[in-house]
Amino acid sequence: MPMTSQTTDEAGKGPARAGHGSKGHRRRQRILAMLTSEPEENLSVTGLSETFGVSVATIRRDLSHLQDQRLVTRTYGGAALQHHPKAELTMVERGATHVEAKTAIGRAGAALVEDGDLLILDSGSTTEQLAIALGDRPVSVITNGLRIVHQLVACERVRVTVLGGSLRGFNETIFGADAEEMLGRVCATIAFIGTDAIDPVRGITSRTYEQARLKSAMVRQAEQVYFVADASKLGEHPPFQYWSKLPAEWGLITDDGADPAALAELRQVGATSIIVAPTTTVG
Repeated sequence: MPMTSQTTDEAGKGPARAGHGSKGHRRRQRILAMLTSEPEENLSVTGLSETFGVSVATIRRDLSHLQDQRLVTRTYGGAALQHHPKAELTMVERGATHVEAKTAIGRAGAALVEDGDLLILDSGSTTEQLAIALGDRPVSVITNGLRIVHQLVACERVRVTVLGGSLRGFNETIFGADAEEMLGRVCATIAFIGTDAIDPVRGITSRTYEQARLKSAMVRQAEQVYFVADASKLGEHPPFQYWSKLPAEWGLITDDGADPAALAELRQVGATSIIVAPTTTVG
């Protein structure tokens, strides 16, 4: 079932255009890539200015932006990579962050579901909100998320299949070869997959190699794939180590805080359906 393009972008304002903001975003991503490839290097403001053909003041603004994101450390005359990735949060902590955005994304995802669908719900606080919004409907759900199971356990009309394997208690996730084998026996209508970051080159990130393998399996076993990610997960990101490639065509559900330039870049790498969920209700 091919995905159809949707134009619910930038809170209904139409397709995003890659302007000055997009150039700045790409430049900052290249600076991060340079630092990641040589993590012990200290890049100078002057050298970066010459490399990118922009003013020293522009580079300083770029580095200040990256420092605000806790991605680089400013040094005398330049910047160095921060060597620690963003600390992983527990599921309780995740559930308390970006609550309005995740709730809106969950509702938007549930609105795509039709009775009789077979869904893959990846573990995560955003997909948990999708399970809540889904409610008690005649659908089938395959999941590796314990919190999703908890949300659906009282729903009599939802048929839930829990993937087997090893438990990663920190984020209440099941993973491993057994989970991947079970996924190989199904072809889901839609897979809703969470991530800590989306990169137009690397794809979607995971905290472990095993989780990255499982997300890749979820992508393969669904007719439609939607990544669910609030605005904080788009654009610049820490140097994560484990990634799953993006499929040829895929969808994104995010919130109205998303950077239009970041959305434009994702369209260029296969995001044929982007849904921007409003976090406020106009009444």
